[in-house]
Amino acid sequence: MIIGTVVLSALGLLITVLIIRAIRFQPKVRSSAQIETVKLDETRIIESLSKMIQFKTISHPDASKNDAEQFEGFRRYLVDRYPRINAQAERIDINGSAVLFKLKGKSSDNPSVLMSHYDVVPQNGTWLHDPFCGEIIDGYVYGRGTLDTKTTLLSVMEAVEHVLAEGKTFERDVYLAFAGDEEVFGQDALKVVDYFEKANIRPGFVLDEGGAVTSDVFPGVKGNVAVIGTSEKGVMSLELVASGKGGHASTPDHQTPITVLATAVKRLNHPKTFSLRLTQSVRDMFDTLGRESQSFGIRLIFANLWLFWPLVKRLALKRGGQLLSLMKTTQAFTMMQGSEAVNVLPSEARIGVNYRLLTGETQAEVLERITKKLKGLPVSIHTLYGSDPTPVSQVDESYQMLEQAIQKTFGDLCITPYLMMATTDSRHYHRISDHVYRFSPLYMGKDALKSIHGVEEKVPVEDVIRCVRCYIHLLDAL
Repeated sequence: MIIGTVVLSALGLLITVLIIRAIRFQPKVRSSAQIETVKLDETRIIESLSKMIQFKTISHPDASKNDAEQFEGFRRYLVDRYPRINAQAERIDINGSAVLFKLKGKSSDNPSVLMSHYDVVPQNGTWLHDPFCGEIIDGYVYGRGTLDTKTTLLSVMEAVEHVLAEGKTFERDVYLAFAGDEEVFGQDALKVVDYFEKANIRPGFVLDEGGAVTSDVFPGVKGNVAVIGTSEKGVMSLELVASGKGGHASTPDHQTPITVLATAVKRLNHPKTFSLRLTQSVRDMFDTLGRESQSFGIRLIFANLWLFWPLVKRLALKRGGQLLSLMKTTQAFTMMQGSEAVNVLPSEARIGVNYRLLTGETQAEVLERITKKLKGLPVSIHTLYGSDPTPVSQVDESYQMLEQAIQKTFGDLCITPYLMMATTDSRHYHRISDHVYRFSPLYMGKDALKSIHGVEEKVPVEDVIRCVRCYIHLLDAL
């Protein structure tokens, strides 16, 4: 009887504590946010983007397949279209296709770097409109690269040209860094960082593509949310290869390269291959968005993650998708190659596997785990390319400066750190900076996200103008 009473009392106390914590789990106080408009030559801006889209700067893993004239034409356009930048900035050409502008400030300490890339992926499917038309149709600018990511490059250039026309100067040096090989995991951004490192330049603020303004990102959170990538998953692509005698399919051996690889996939494709963990970026995101949720049940869970973490893990494993990817290293089997005829046994078969490494994992650790799981199988493992996850950038005054620019552009909305799951050029900058952020000042709904690397990629005209304004607000802070 006494034990029962004690248990009930303890349970009642626990429930009371959980509820009190949930009630106190309120949205963080945001600074007063009022949209500040900036008068711009909108016709010129859209014409500039239209022209940029018309340059077919498609990058290939084999750079000899690139249309060098299109790439050089784009770089010349940056000279012709932006005379103030080219008159006042030092231009540094790196690695043949990277473009680096240096705008001198009052101090060279802790400079800022605004990044983008001007190469794009191929057409990839059947479009209703020419993927390189750059036409304005029903209020949208159409074409490959509008979202990924010539609009941000245009916005950086237009914003800098604007503030220079107003006679403004920068407190610290500002660099504009544009790569021409980001889509093929190229060397441009790496070489720019090498240049900075050799010159002992340590940026105090770096901004690249990444997060955006979106909605429906968290249960119970209404309205738009701006997500800023403060860290980035690593990436590693492998090829698993099995060999055999080949021959006619009418007399197969019990084990063929295909069956060996099937066994390999079965061993690897297990939910416990990689465990779920909370990284700092995701913890910050849950803390911010959990407070914003209008669902008391959601607030109860995320205010008390120390207790409900097993429930969150189970939910992530059940739902999969983005929620699961935020909390574990993911593994995707993406390519298969065997015989070229259905009645011929392959002498060699291959499977491609793409890993996205969670913060705290390394390529070496993941490779060792895979090797152990495939022990005893006649499979060779080849690493195609990869990079480790980045550290987590600091959420301090530099981050708040970006927050303020977003608020002046989009108004009163929730802004949160998050973990970038795709790969960007900014991963290299963590070598020389603790303040590397990933955010594109654009609205990104589900349809827009699908069109990136897909078909009918387009951006609303009003979003382009808003993007320029956001960079102007950011430059004003610099």
